[in-house]
Amino acid sequence: MSNQSTSVMSKPEPTKVASVKSMRIALKLIANDAASLAQAANGANGSLHANNNAFAAIKPCSLTETLGATAIPLEIDVSSLDGTSNTATNLNMSFRDYLAQAIERIEQQQTVLLSHPALPYSLLMMPAIVAAKHRCHPHAYLTGMGEGHELSDAVQQALTQAKRAHVSPTQIDATHCTSYKDKFFELIQLIGHLATRSLPTTNDSKNNSTNKQYWFSEMHQSRVASFNFIEAEMQHAVVFVQGTELGEASSLLDNTRLFFPISASTVSGIQQQLTQLQSQLNAIAAVITNPSASVTTSPAANTSASSAINVNHSTLLALMLNNLNQFDHQAAKAAVIMGNSIETACSEIEAMLAMLSTSDTLASSPSEVEYKTPSGSCLILTANEPLGTNGLCFVYPGVGTVYPQMFSQLPRFFPDLYAQLERDGDVKAMLQADSIYADNAKVTDMSLGELAIAGVGASYILTKVLSEYFNVKPNFAMGYSMGEAAMWASLGIWKQPHSMIEATQTSTIFTTDISGRLDCVRQAWQLNQSDDIVWNSFVVRATPADIEAVLTQYPRCYLAIIQGDTCVLAGCEASCKALLKQIGKRGIAANRVTAMHTAPAMLIHREVAQFYQQALHHNEQLEQTAQIKFISAASSQPINVSSLDIATSIADTFCQPLNFTELVNNTRKLGAKLFVEIGADRQTTTLIDKIARTSPTVSEPCQAIAVNAKGGDDQTALLKCIAQLISHKAPVSLTCLTQGLANLLASTLKFEVNNLQADATLAPQLEGEQS
Repeated sequence: MSNQSTSVMSKPEPTKVASVKSMRIALKLIANDAASLAQAANGANGSLHANNNAFAAIKPCSLTETLGATAIPLEIDVSSLDGTSNTATNLNMSFRDYLAQAIERIEQQQTVLLSHPALPYSLLMMPAIVAAKHRCHPHAYLTGMGEGHELSDAVQQALTQAKRAHVSPTQIDATHCTSYKDKFFELIQLIGHLATRSLPTTNDSKNNSTNKQYWFSEMHQSRVASFNFIEAEMQHAVVFVQGTELGEASSLLDNTRLFFPISASTVSGIQQQLTQLQSQLNAIAAVITNPSASVTTSPAANTSASSAINVNHSTLLALMLNNLNQFDHQAAKAAVIMGNSIETACSEIEAMLAMLSTSDTLASSPSEVEYKTPSGSCLILTANEPLGTNGLCFVYPGVGTVYPQMFSQLPRFFPDLYAQLERDGDVKAMLQADSIYADNAKVTDMSLGELAIAGVGASYILTKVLSEYFNVKPNFAMGYSMGEAAMWASLGIWKQPHSMIEATQTSTIFTTDISGRLDCVRQAWQLNQSDDIVWNSFVVRATPADIEAVLTQYPRCYLAIIQGDTCVLAGCEASCKALLKQIGKRGIAANRVTAMHTAPAMLIHREVAQFYQQALHHNEQLEQTAQIKFISAASSQPINVSSLDIATSIADTFCQPLNFTELVNNTRKLGAKLFVEIGADRQTTTLIDKIARTSPTVSEPCQAIAVNAKGGDDQTALLKCIAQLISHKAPVSLTCLTQGLANLLASTLKFEVNNLQADATLAPQLEGEQS
């Protein structure tokens, strides 16, 4: 800021009462330079990984810059506030006073720029009506201020002023901050979290975790936070509400997640492309390893070497972006190299080249080659039609696959998707966030209905990611058990799938009939409500014949599911254990109470069909899914897309024993070859691979891959899935990857330019110190 603007505000009077009256104040973050907020907090050597903080998601905005250029700057001499000066200037001013001064000017329809010279982000403040007039979307709104001797009084006063007295805001504790800088830092962090919808955490200014938890809100309710601090022995609270500006999507790719698709018409072409990529990566690595090789030795050599390292981050990103843009989807053969560093990627290339040089893939009739590594690199060579060309099948898993903190990373990569889901329905309920994302969450404590809702929600989100962001369109779709309902909900067939959330939570089908007190079982076994039922299910490695040979001896035992080389036995726990002992098999207890796929469930077949008879989308919407053949465990032929046929199919699958082996083989006979599991974890992927290897009736090759995996990070699991889809020649759009990478490259280049300029200024100073 200029000296003139500083002096204008050099002797202000402390404001006694802070109020925003009846107006809303629009807030917008402006980056002073390309450095991230985390880097400013941690020093010049902060990480270049732009995904490490919420502020990489703040989009550049020309309107904001224009408004900021005409704003009244309130970058006052803050030395006294930060405890770095003994002068009397502004000793009476406080953080609260600066806010109050800004508000006073804003209420005169002026625009204010609040900042601190040591922080790279300023806060543009203006009347909400001014922001609307200029079509400038704010990151947040300031709607109320309060103060009192007790924090609760200050918060309630601020909420009342904000006309949100009924709300329980997220509390942001800045009472530990003693300087203006620290308070302002916490404030702009909060604005960033509101923009990115990421939940603020304790000591967040020191936390660069990439696993920010999504800030869930109640249905159609804005996020509200109370920013609390202490000054002059008084408690202060400022209420902020989310704005209409959404943070920019983080790039799925960066310098720690490398992704290089390779395309060619021949195997030798693949080899050439791999060798060329290896040379390019080695060239970048050489500069990083020996950055001072081309730098003249001087007292500033370390600074120049550091800049050389930084510059190669953009070089690596540019190489990756160029590679993605040049990928030829029409080429006959494709491979993907993945790694978390240049060294890893080079090792992956070396291993793939070694595999190709020792195989018979260069022969005129290449053999079947399926090459995958733990890092995600893959290469599929086949003389037949690639599996993904016309045989792509989405598979929806059943109940019980969800796990604590699932998909915690996805919102920052797909913020627009989550914003759309919030407009459509209740995302918090759809993912059962209170259970899934709670501290020390345990899915074993969730009811059958809650598990079913969260499972469908997981499948719904992953379907949107694949279909809308990567343009992956399946030829077939099928579901494991209740996954059949998730299939219809996720693929755009049902008009209002969100409406089923509350119904599932309250329906007796899930609360008491086939779970809970098991009313269906009581009726089938002719028991009273006071009679105890100890129900369990067991996964056992046995053939159906092994179990059926003695099943009639145990009338309270049911062969519920057949799935490859295992079966699921359900019913009276004592009876199940006795049966397993008789056939000499050990069972793994699921410890879940559900009578799905057993004879008692048939008693509510009609109720289940009525529950799932849902209104369908209009014909125009359904035309987008016309190429999909929907396969059910209850029929050998694809299901007609009608409300009644769908409901009947789900009820049949729900109530009858499930033969998943038969479902997989039947789907393969109809033409499915590449199965993609669309849900949390990888319940069906392993099962399908086992079934495919042992099937005596279907000889066509097939493979199953998962989009998600418990225990790994969502980002890598998704990229591995995309890599395999590419190698199997499934139609995949890479626009999502290139757009994110292009944005990251642009911000990285700006950061590096700033670093070089800073180095150029610093070098003469260092030379002088040594002279």
